[in-house]
Amino acid sequence: MPKKALIVLLIFIFLTPLGLLAPGEAWGEWDISSWNVSKTWKSIAESFSNIWNAPLSDYNVPGWEKGILPYIGYIISAIVGVALVIIVTLVLGRIIARKS
Repeated sequence: MPKKALIVLLIFIFLTPLGLLAPGEAWGEWDISSWNVSKTWKSIAESFSNIWNAPLSDYNVPGWEKGILPYIGYIISAIVGVALVIIVTLVLGRIIARKS
């Protein structure tokens, strides 16, 4: 990974806790019950919501709800997320490269 890209990525990772300062809910983090769609769409979404559980629920480490710990949890969550995306991308890239 180029050095400039890594620096930009690290800046974004360390800016993630700014979301804790924003008022209201983050986009896409609302509860299914608040959706303005038919019951059919809500039931489909609820059935899919049981398939996947996030590695770090609520972008935090369990038990880190007080003081500065949620901010550190956000950073850890960002690092884990970025690492997972990079690993999956590399693995898929190698699989595709072997088939070519």
